Amino acid sequence: MSHIEKCRNLYYATLKVPEGLRQKLGRTKFKQSLGTADKRRAQQLAAPVVAMWKAQIRQAQGEPDAVHAEALRWRDALLAERSSGDPENVAELELLLTSKAEDIEGRSGRVAADQFANVALGLATPSTLHYEAWVGSVAHLAPKTQDQMKKDVQRLTTRFSTLEEATPQAIRQWVDELTSRGPSPASPSSVKRMVTFWRSYWNYLEGIEAVPAGSKPFSLVRPPTDVKKTGQGGWVPFKPDDVPSLVRAAQQRGDTELTDLIVLGAYTGARIEELCALKVEHLRQTSFRIVDSKTEAGVREVPIHVELRPVVERLKAASSDGYLLSGLTFNKYDDRSNAIGKRFGRLKTALGHGPKHVFHSLRKTLVTMLEDAGVSENLAADIVGHEKPRITYGLYSGGASLATKADALARVRYEGLSLQ
Repeated sequence: MSHIEKCRNLYYATLKVPEGLRQKLGRTKFKQSLGTADKRRAQQLAAPVVAMWKAQIRQAQGEPDAVHAEALRWRDALLAERSSGDPENVAELELLLTSKAEDIEGRSGRVAADQFANVALGLATPSTLHYEAWVGSVAHLAPKTQDQMKKDVQRLTTRFSTLEEATPQAIRQWVDELTSRGPSPASPSSVKRMVTFWRSYWNYLEGIEAVPAGSKPFSLVRPPTDVKKTGQGGWVPFKPDDVPSLVRAAQQRGDTELTDLIVLGAYTGARIEELCALKVEHLRQTSFRIVDSKTEAGVREVPIHVELRPVVERLKAASSDGYLLSGLTFNKYDDRSNAIGKRFGRLKTALGHGPKHVFHSLRKTLVTMLEDAGVSENLAADIVGHEKPRITYGLYSGGASLATKADALARVRYEGLSLQ
């Protein structure tokens, strides 16, 4: 289909705007003089102009990088014209490019126009140009890690549309904004993770020579203070009398699965992932084995508290899929704890507990109750699967016996907790 028309002895590039986008784009038709009466030359000049308009339409339809992609095509067209050695053709194309930039400025502002012109002239590179290739380079990592990396790097490329904009000063200012503004500022651990993944992307870009070797756009980022290590933040334990309230609330909702999960967590101190991965085959008469944990110390044998034994027996008899907590679904990362963990989050929020109270808080509750009952720190670590706090026990001890752990755990009681 031809996108040129002749008017007053000169050819114009034209393109109709789809009816549903006319109000958004503020026009019914794109039209621009090509400055030539030669039809063949007009067709050559119209090609990048019309392609740019089509990109604007695609972007209006929701394709975020369409204009940047078209700017790259303009850059390729300019390179081809320059290599042909015809200065007149180059001048014509640059004139059209200037007109396109002015059009973008009128619709989207000076910044967007400069970004387009800089990319088209080869002065800047879209930050997403090599994104898909980088994604391929991390495809060997765990799916959950890949997804988090992609999310963080997309945050970077959204903030800095070209690689040249990501200067040390601009990165530092942005990170300062992330950690100090808005209703949910980024936590120190989130900032550390994001910077790590941004560096991964930048190292890849250096490796393919897309950015200068040795460029360090993250060199001015201030190391954020880890509030967990300074004792000013982190998860906090529930009070012992909060546990019966949580159980009653889950019972009132008719959520038997969540009720059982809370009780298991309260009397074992196990992580939610450990409990949801626990299989019937891991059960013994008075204990169960945690065989899949995030740390080496987490692989352990846990006594079944006397109050917990009827619950465990009921769950064991009712299991239909081999898991103690039967019927939970896997998410895309093969994690059975995700959905029920969200239900716990909604439950505790409804009871007035804030963001520092999470399922992991039950683990802290148990440790606190063991400490109040006079149980040593090393013995408590054996029960909940912590690293041993003291060097001698950590390096040389084989761990407390099951009987010793059972005696310690028997000191824990939650007043008013009914498991009926």
